Order: sequence, then C-alpha cells, then structure tokens
Amino acid sequence: MDAAAPHAVVGVPPGWRGRVARASLLGASPLMALMFAALGPVVPTIADHFGGRTGGAFAAQMILTMPAIGVILGGIAGGFSVERFGPRPVLIAALTAYGLLGVSGFVIESLPLLLATRLLLGFCVAQVGTAIGVVVGGWYEGVARAKLLGYQSAVAGVFAVSGLILSGLLAEVGGWRAPFLLYLLAFAILALAVTLPRDVARTVRAGARPSLRPLTRLWPVYALAMFLFVNYFMTSIQLSFLLAEDGVKSALARSLVIATGVLAGGICGGFYGRFYARLGERGTQILLTLMMAAGLALIGFSGSLVGQAVGAALSGGGGGMIPPHISGILLNRVPAELRARAVGLEFTVLYIADFLNPLVMTPLRAAVGTHNAFIVAALALLAAAGVMLLRKR
Repeated sequence: MDAAAPHAVVGVPPGWRGRVARASLLGASPLMALMFAALGPVVPTIADHFGGRTGGAFAAQMILTMPAIGVILGGIAGGFSVERFGPRPVLIAALTAYGLLGVSGFVIESLPLLLATRLLLGFCVAQVGTAIGVVVGGWYEGVARAKLLGYQSAVAGVFAVSGLILSGLLAEVGGWRAPFLLYLLAFAILALAVTLPRDVARTVRAGARPSLRPLTRLWPVYALAMFLFVNYFMTSIQLSFLLAEDGVKSALARSLVIATGVLAGGICGGFYGRFYARLGERGTQILLTLMMAAGLALIGFSGSLVGQAVGAALSGGGGGMIPPHISGILLNRVPAELRARAVGLEFTVLYIADFLNPLVMTPLRAAVGTHNAFIVAALALLAAAGVMLLRKR
C-alpha cells in the first residue's frame, strides 16, 4: 500500500457518533499507562504498609509487576476472545472489569487478593488493546491508520507523566490507596465505547476457523518487536541504576530524567503519522532505531545529568514510535480474520520484553559496567539500523 495515500475504511459512523467512536479508540493507551504510573510514586509506602523491610518491598514490587504478567496472558487470550465475540462486546466487558478491579485496590486489605486483582487488571487491558487494535485495522488504512496509532502513543505518554503527578497528589491527600481511584477513568472510556456499532470490525464468521499460517510468517516482525522493546526499556529500567551509580541521590532528579524520555516518546508518537507519510514504513523504522541508538549512546558516554536527559529524550522519542510502528506493520500484513490474534500477540511480546530486559542487562552490567551496557545496547541498535538500511526493499 502506498504510504502517501490516507484512507479511512467505510464503516466509521457519521456525525457525533463517529467523533465519539474515534475518541474511544484512544482508550487503551491511558489504561495501559495507568497500570504502572498510578502506583509508581507510592511503592515505598505500600512496602511499609505490608511490613516493610525485604518482605514489604517484595510485596510492593509484585503489586506493581503483576499487571505485566496479566498482559502477557491477556494478549494471547485477547486474540481468541475478540475473534470469537467481536471487538465491541469484549471492549465493553473488559473496560467494566478493568474499572472495578482497579478501584477495588482502594478497599482491599488482603495481599493475595490485591495481587489477583492486579493480575486480572493486566489481563483486561490486553483485551481492551486487542479489541481497539482490530477496530483501528478495520476502519483505517495507510497514513490515516499510522496517524491514529501515533496518537495512541502520544496519549499514553501524556497519561504516563500526568498519572505519576496525579498519583503523588492523591497520595498526599488520601494515602497510598487514593491513587487506585485513577482507575475510574475506565468508566469514562466505557461511556465512549458503547457508541461503537454492534458489529464493528467483526471479521470472523461464527464457527469459522481461519488458517494460522499467515500469522506464523510474521515471526520476523515479532522478533524485531522483541529486540526493539528490550532496548526501549533501557531508560525506564536501567537508567535509574546508572544515575544512582553516578551519584545522583535525588529521587526527584532521577524521575525527571526518566520522565523526559516518556514525554519525548509521547510527542514523537504523536508525530508518527507524519514521519510515516514522509519516510514510509522502512524509513521510519530506521529513524526510530537510530534515535534509540543515539540516545542510549549519549547516556552511556555522558557523565552529566543534562547529557543523560537529552539521551533519554532521544531514546524515548524513538521508543515512543515503536508501538504504532509494530501495530501498523501487523495490521498491514495480516489478513483481516487474523488481526485479533496478531495484535494480541504484540501485547504479549511487549511485556515479555519488559521481563527480558533485566534478565539480559543485569549480567551485562555486571560484566562491563552500567555505562558500557548502554553503549553495547546502542551498538546493537546501530547494527540493526545498518541491516535495515542494506536490506532490499
């Protein structure tokens, strides 16, 4: 398909219903961001509540991490559920469950029950993201699709930063439980989602069993996604260790440097459609990979906070374009009847990469040092960009 040809697929409702329905398609982004941002600032307080010391700290980290495990499972299941029931019923059910599960943390006292609700929260958000991805694939093509996917990334960046701020403010007023109220946002998105047409983007007939062969041919795309996502998590997972080693003791200073990358990711994600229109799929892929390489290299070589913030912005800016880019590739290449499974697997890959980053980087940091680990990651990205550049069109 010609990247320069914006095209909206017939099926978008006319008038106000269409505008509201389009707004609902941005719904997965803030919910995904709030899974972690809502509780990030109160992790130490949660640790104290559950006994402090090693046990309390472990409990708090598990509360923060459980949604990622839920997304890994939910991404796989989301493909089947959306394929079986259609995007709209899955979206409405998952949004309702997300809101109830998220807010339940405001009153739950039991640690096992809280962990279970957090696991299911991640499971639900993967269902929401899969359903919305299928609708985007059914309604939009070309640059129009790239722009909407980019806007989703931009909204995620905005809510990741604002969620951290709001969480801190709510915690100051109402304690560590108050940030759980941020999950009420799901019900606002639910009010938008009910305007979607009943059979929106339904691509599989009841009882039909589409061949999975086209999906298995997409393994290079998922391998690329895994590689890019592992490197994307360098700033969110490893940068804090580097700053601490460099003597940056202020948690606020460290969070501001990391937030610079998150904000840059949102901004660049918002412009993804324009990059795609100008450079096409291959050119945009090379651009985002080079941006990440340059950013991680700058972090690795720099000894100043300003230099590391600029590096975080470069790396985060490139990383912010990964989700819309990978989603676009999958929606462009997979048959309509397999969109749900393709998009669901993307969420699974994303959060497997979240776990892989520390598994890969912890021994690398021990072997070569944290600064050099960033440089090694940058060299890997630079080599990948070279392969992309030399690859035949």
